[in-house]
Amino acid sequence: MRMEDIAALVAPDVLLPALGLAGLLLPGLIAMGAVFVAVLTAATYGKSSRVFADKLAKQISEFGMLVLGVWLLLVSARWGLWIGEIWPVSEKLRQFYHLFFDIPGHVAMLAVLTSIVTARAWRRHKKGSSVHFVLGGISCLAWMAALMFFVVGWLELVRAEGLAPKMDPLVLPDLLQNPKAWLVWAQGLFLAMALAGGGGLLFLVARRNKEDYGRDYYAWAARTLATRALSSGVIQVLWGVAAFAALSLSWAEMVLQDQSPRLPTALAALSDSSALAAMLMFLFVSLLAWLSLVPLIKSQNPMRLKGLMLGHVVIVFLSLTALVMTFHSLF
Repeated sequence: MRMEDIAALVAPDVLLPALGLAGLLLPGLIAMGAVFVAVLTAATYGKSSRVFADKLAKQISEFGMLVLGVWLLLVSARWGLWIGEIWPVSEKLRQFYHLFFDIPGHVAMLAVLTSIVTARAWRRHKKGSSVHFVLGGISCLAWMAALMFFVVGWLELVRAEGLAPKMDPLVLPDLLQNPKAWLVWAQGLFLAMALAGGGGLLFLVARRNKEDYGRDYYAWAARTLATRALSSGVIQVLWGVAAFAALSLSWAEMVLQDQSPRLPTALAALSDSSALAAMLMFLFVSLLAWLSLVPLIKSQNPMRLKGLMLGHVVIVFLSLTALVMTFHSLF
């Protein structure tokens, strides 16, 4: 990797569009991840932490609804500025917006509605019950399906090199057989949970005065969210590396090689990838995000570390920007 490659990443014509796209993706991923974090929190903690877990699940569900509203507002505003010819969008983003009016968008709307119902159920009944788990499970399934449809739709747009036709439900089983789609989907799923866990820390700070559940609860909740953000963050990076390798290598040519060693060939191809600099930046910034969570997990009073919470969210946003650059370079 050369210094020219690093300088190219921070060029205004590359950095600013990546920051804008990351800004649109961030609230959407947080809203999706909040549903999973809420369900997993309520389901995985035993009797000793049941009361705390139910309160945290309720708060994270409300956090997801708040961010979901912001995301829908941002997407609608950006679409309106484009339609009104006030702020044009790139060709790739224009193609991606069509997915909101196709099967991915329809399933996403279903996921939004199920998330609203789940959050209202937590608001009415603050103790976990089978109703919460059923509604939360349905919402999680809807979000997983929406994410997968957006991923396969995006890959089809890339393959078509133009405006792809509307999705045919009969063709979807064939599209789902693409292993690259599953790699990107898995990373997106754990990335959403990592973002929701990190962003939820700031929501705890904002809600502490209005919902005073006690110092012990907020200390436990902050450590729990930080742990969720760390574990999900590590897993999503591993999936990201796998997706980077899958999208960078020509697997068909490697399989057809006779006796030549494949590992050196793969390493050479990865080192020559146009997305290598962005990927290394993503890995470095992700490491910083993990390190910022360690003091929160170990602290007996993590709510005092508000600056570290804010710093973590900023670092995670930068890592998402680097990830956007990586996929942009791959395609």
